[in-house]
Formats: sequence, structure tokens, C-alpha cells
Amino acid sequence: MSASNEWTEWHLTPRGWERGTEKLDFGGTTDRKIPKDRVLTKKYREKSSSIYSPQEKELNTIWSSNDNIRIQNLTKKFGECPKSL
Repeated sequence: MSASNEWTEWHLTPRGWERGTEKLDFGGTTDRKIPKDRVLTKKYREKSSSIYSPQEKELNTIWSSNDNIRIQNLTKKFGECPKSL
């Protein structure tokens, strides 16, 4: 069991990056509906194996539409996925 394992899903939409479902160690999981017009979903995670180990940060794509041009255009407009919980 890890000492800390927190994450947030981020959805890229025509309005920008929107916060999705998230899990905080002491706040539990907050479910949010997935936007119907998303083109990309990423999960940003921060975890520590123990109180003595350094914090690990990772960003993974968990869903992507087939419209790569739209993803590129929206990423150019709104930037990369937020790296925050």
C-alpha cells in the first residue's frame, strides 16, 4: 500500500481543459461526468510509496479520439494538460 496516491483526470474540450474525476487521499474520490465533446483525456498522478520515498509524478493518456488534427489544434490553443491535482 502506498503512503499517498492522488490523481485527477483532465479532459480536453473545445472550451479548454476541464477537471474530471479525481481522488485525494483524505477526501476520497469525486466523480464528475465526462464531457460529451472531449477529444482527449489524461490522468495526472502523484504518489509516494512511503513517507521516506520521493514523490513520483506521472501523466498518462487514458483516452483519445481519432481526430488527431482537432487534438493538435486544441492543444495549440489551450496548451498541455495541467499538471496539478
